[in-house]
Amino acid sequence: MNADKILGVLYSYNRFWISGTIESGISRDILPVCISQLDNPEVLVLKGIRRCGKSTLMAQVISELLTKGTPSSSILRVNLEEPIFSTEYSIDLLEQIYRVYREKIWPSGKCWLFLDEVQQIQGWESWVRGRLETEEIKIFVTGSSSHLLSREIGTKLTGRSISFEVYPLSFTEFLRFRDIVVTRELDYIANKPIIRNLFDEYLHYGGFPEVVLRTSSEDKELLLKQYFDDLIYRDIISRYEIRDVANLRNLAIFLLTQVARQTSISKLKNNFSISQDKTENYISAIMESYLLFELRMFSYSLKQSMRAGFKPYAIDTGLRNRVAFSFSEDLGWLVENVVAAFLIRQYDEVFFSKKVGEIDFVVKEGLKITKRIQVWYDDPTISDIPVRELANFTGEELNNSESILVTNDYEGIIESLTGPVHCIPVIRFLLGLG
Repeated sequence: MNADKILGVLYSYNRFWISGTIESGISRDILPVCISQLDNPEVLVLKGIRRCGKSTLMAQVISELLTKGTPSSSILRVNLEEPIFSTEYSIDLLEQIYRVYREKIWPSGKCWLFLDEVQQIQGWESWVRGRLETEEIKIFVTGSSSHLLSREIGTKLTGRSISFEVYPLSFTEFLRFRDIVVTRELDYIANKPIIRNLFDEYLHYGGFPEVVLRTSSEDKELLLKQYFDDLIYRDIISRYEIRDVANLRNLAIFLLTQVARQTSISKLKNNFSISQDKTENYISAIMESYLLFELRMFSYSLKQSMRAGFKPYAIDTGLRNRVAFSFSEDLGWLVENVVAAFLIRQYDEVFFSKKVGEIDFVVKEGLKITKRIQVWYDDPTISDIPVRELANFTGEELNNSESILVTNDYEGIIESLTGPVHCIPVIRFLLGLG
C-alpha cells in the first residue's frame, strides 16, 4: 500500500499527535486495571463483544499516557477495521503501517502501539512477538472473537500477554453515564426512585455505551438492530464461512428468546433438524462472538456436568430484547440474565445447580462453593416469599456457603433448613450494597 495513503489514515486516527489531547468519554470500571499495566512488558489484550467500548477504553488509556507527559507522537493507534485496509489484511500490512509510522512520525525511542480489532490480521501474534523481542515497545490489542484471540495468544504469546474481558456497561457504569454515582448507602437512598426507574430502562435497552447515550427510543432500537446484524454477518457468518445463514440466525434468536432456560445440543439439533456437528459449531461460533454466554450445571463430575446441557444468557438484555420473541413473563428471566452477567464479571467459576431443587447460580472460588444465589423477582408489594424459593437452598455440597435470594425490593434475613438466607433487592445487589 502506498506510504502516503497509510500516513493519511494514521493521521485521521491519531489527531492527538497535533492537539495533544484525545476525546475519551466516560471512564469505565476496568480502566484502573488497564492503567496499572502501563509499565509492564506484556501485551495487554482486551476482548469483548463488538461496540461494548473497547476502542473507547483504549482512548482512555491513551489519555492517561498524555496526561502523564508521554510524547503524543510516541503513541500509535490503528483501527484494523478501517475500510482502506480491508483488501490487504496481512502481516505485511502491519509491518508497512509500523514502518511508515517509524520513518515519518517517531523514528526512535519507546512507542506505545494500540491495535484495534486485531483478529482481522491472520498471524498477528507472530508479528507482535517479533516487535516485542526486537524493539522497545508496549502493545495493546482489542478483539471481538474469544476463540481466535485465545488460540492465537496461546500459540505465540504464552507468558507474554495479559487478557481482560470487556463487557457492556454494568448497572453501576450505566448510572454513571446518567450522572448518578452510588458509592455509599446514602447515595442509593437519596436517588432510589430515579435508580429504580433507570433499572427498568437498563433491563429493556441494556448497556451498550452508545445506546445508553442516545435519548430517542427509536435511535436505541435502530442501533441495537444494527449491532445484532453486524454480529451475525461480520463476526459469525463471514468469519466462520457459514453457508446456512437462516439456521444460524434462527438459532441465535431462539437462544436469545430462551435465556436462562436449560437446553442442550441434542434438543437444539432436533428443534432445527440439523446435524450434531453443525449444531455444536454454530453454538460455538455464537458464544465466541460474545453474543451469548453459557453456564454449566455444577457437579464434581465433568461428564455429568457436560451431559446436563447448559443455560444460555445474553451478553446484553437490550440486544436480546431487540430481536427475541418476547412474552409478558420475560421480566423474571431478564433480571436473572442481568444477575448472571454481573456474576461472570466478578467470578471465574459460576454454575447453576439441580442437585436438590434448582439454584440459579452457584459461585465456586478455589475448591469451595462460596455462594448460592436464587432470583425471585415479584411485585415489590409482595413480602410472602414462596416456599419453593427457599426450599431450593439445600444440598450437602452447598452447605456452609452464603445463601442469597435476589428480590425486587424485599430485604431481610430468613432462616431456612440449612441456615440464613439473605434477601437482597436486585439493585442493591448489582451496586454492591447487599
